[in-house]
Amino acid sequence: MAFINDATREAISLLKRRINALEEENTELQGISKSSTKCPDKYLRSGRAIQRLVTLHDRVEDLVNEGDHRACLELEGDTTANSEEQDRLYRGYKQLLRWIPSLKSDLAADSEDYKVKLIMKDLNKAADSAHSDDTAGLKTAVVDWLMSIKPTPELALESHRKDGRGFYHNTTSRLICPMEYDWSNVQHRANIRGFDADYTVTTDSWPRFLYKSEQYDPNNPVKGLFRNDLLVQAFKHIFTSPSLTDSINDIDQEEGTSMEPLPKRQKGLSEKRTRAHVAALLGMKSVDPRAIAYTAVQLRFALSSCNAWCLIDEDFDYIKFYKNILLFFEDTRTIWEKDEISNLLYWWNRSVFGCSNTSVYHPQPVEKMSVASTLRKRCERLAARGELPTV
Repeated sequence: MAFINDATREAISLLKRRINALEEENTELQGISKSSTKCPDKYLRSGRAIQRLVTLHDRVEDLVNEGDHRACLELEGDTTANSEEQDRLYRGYKQLLRWIPSLKSDLAADSEDYKVKLIMKDLNKAADSAHSDDTAGLKTAVVDWLMSIKPTPELALESHRKDGRGFYHNTTSRLICPMEYDWSNVQHRANIRGFDADYTVTTDSWPRFLYKSEQYDPNNPVKGLFRNDLLVQAFKHIFTSPSLTDSINDIDQEEGTSMEPLPKRQKGLSEKRTRAHVAALLGMKSVDPRAIAYTAVQLRFALSSCNAWCLIDEDFDYIKFYKNILLFFEDTRTIWEKDEISNLLYWWNRSVFGCSNTSVYHPQPVEKMSVASTLRKRCERLAARGELPTV
């Protein structure tokens, strides 16, 4: 028997590991081939709603696992209290099913593990892709908006570079400055730029760009909050401006009509095609609080000097920022708080979509209106004559 030295043995071992890796890769590719015949673009399209309308940072598998966990507890009759983190994930899971309602049945039908993993992979990939597209678009757009303000900022901002933004530029500095500090105060500016421990910029303070006219009333900190024009402009840029990326499968294509352009001689004014905006493609007909939170995160990042997306920028935690906004909108415990949020969303809806769909947040008192009054009076007359119909 030939002698096998250590080097040869290591080489054989390396080859075996490589063969095993190739076999696993081949199995995965076969799985992709099998599932791609079922719905090739479904999850890559619908997944673009996840970070925009469901959750900023959670992975789809974590949301689904929590949904499965709750279903098991319900079947077993287990009433054990869940943690705050589990409740948060479950709320995200319900939002996920709201925007991708077919997901639950699709996961149940695909019992094979590799197919489920592929679905999760496609959804996460689409979510990350949409986030990247929005980040890139807002990076240049926000400069155009700020440089068009009169008077024009003395120091110009560059559309494709972020090095001079954040606290390196007076305009962007003012917008991301915490409301507790006065950016016009020379000492405050020096303390923030010098990383003074008493002037750290964290998510414990609302940034100025969230407030109407950037005005803050410490005696009424809710006044003007989330009513800033720049924030609304960023929201429209993401959700109601036609998007090349999101409109690859536009409304006409989804309805099964041909995407072939009409000959010039046949195309009239009423026949010109327009790209559908993101809100239409996602089926968002009114402003969702999670979309506001997502926009605020994107705008804050666009104003910062950070070049690559990260969850924590120095002392500023974007996840906590996102959660703080959701807490403001969703954790309403009194009638007054609910009315306040309803009024705010009503304002947002009119600002973004105009006068349509406003009844979502301001339903009319139907019981006091003419139809209800007419029917009620008729019933009263019939009752007075003893002629009410019997069931």
